[in-house]
Amino acid sequence: MSRFRARRLLLGCSASDLVLLAEPEATTDAPQLLAALAVAAPAAATASAVTAALGAALAGLQPAPLAAADQAPAGAQSAVQSHFLSVTLDDGLVRSFVVTPPRGAQGLRELRATAAARFAGLYGESAEHWLLVGDWHASSPFIVCALPRALYRALDQWAQAHSWRLDSMAPALVRVCNRLCASIPSDGWLLVGFGQTLSLLNLCNDQIASTRSLPLPGVPDFAALETLLAQERLRSPDQGASGRQQSLLWAGAADWLPLASHMAGLESRTIRLPDAGAPAGAGSSAATQLALAGRCS
Repeated sequence: MSRFRARRLLLGCSASDLVLLAEPEATTDAPQLLAALAVAAPAAATASAVTAALGAALAGLQPAPLAAADQAPAGAQSAVQSHFLSVTLDDGLVRSFVVTPPRGAQGLRELRATAAARFAGLYGESAEHWLLVGDWHASSPFIVCALPRALYRALDQWAQAHSWRLDSMAPALVRVCNRLCASIPSDGWLLVGFGQTLSLLNLCNDQIASTRSLPLPGVPDFAALETLLAQERLRSPDQGASGRQQSLLWAGAADWLPLASHMAGLESRTIRLPDAGAPAGAGSSAATQLALAGRCS
C-alpha cells in the first residue's frame, strides 16, 4: 500500500493553466498530481479578462482522488476535510508596488489607507476590486501585493466545495522572498522568473526601493536579460545611492534564468527552486512551477 500522505494541497495559477498537487508529508517524496487544466483566455485579454477566465475555469478543475493511504478509515472524520490549500499566482496576475509610510504613521488602518492611495495613483483606479496584502511597516518602505478579489472569492468557493480551507494565496515573488530572505542582496536585485514572467525587486541599504513585474514576449537570451536589467537599473530611484557594490540574485524555475557569475558589471548568482520532485504527468508548465514554489515557502 502507498505510504503517501498529503500535508497540504498546492495550486499553481498562470494566465494559461492551472495545476493542483498534493504535497506529501515526507519531503523526499514527490507530490501527487491531482488535476491540470489549460485555460483559454481571449487573445490580447486584459488582466481582468484573464482573471475572469481563471475563475470560470476552476469549475472544470476536478481533482483526482488522493492516494489510498491519505484517506480516512471508515467511520473516522475524512482526512480530506482537514486539507489546507496554498495558491501561488503568476506575478503577472497581481499588482505589486512599494509603499513609503507617512511620517509618524499610526496603526494598520493608516498604512492600508496609504497603500490604497498609492494604488490609485499608480493604476488610475480604486483598489475596491483588489485585496491589498502587505508586509506592513510604519517606519520603512514595504511591498504591497494587490490580489484580484474576484479570483480570491472564486478560489475560496472552489476550496469550500471540496471541503478544503484556502490557507494562503500569494504571488511567486512573495513565495521566493519568504524562502530566500537571507540570501537576497541588501544592495542589489532579486530577479524572479517563472513561466514567461520576470519580477524585479531592488534593495538599497537593506531597504526596498522598487519592484516591477514584466511579461516576456518570448524566451529571453543572455543579451536580452542584460539589456532589460540595464534599463531597470536606470529606472531605479536609488541607483548608486548606497555607494556600495550591488549584486544580483536570480531565482525561480524558468529555463531561461542565467547561470553567469557576472552580468551587466555586477556579481550574479542563480538559485533554482527545487523542481526535481515534480510528479509524473505534471510537465514543466508555468502552473506546475508555481505550484511547486508553494511547496518551498
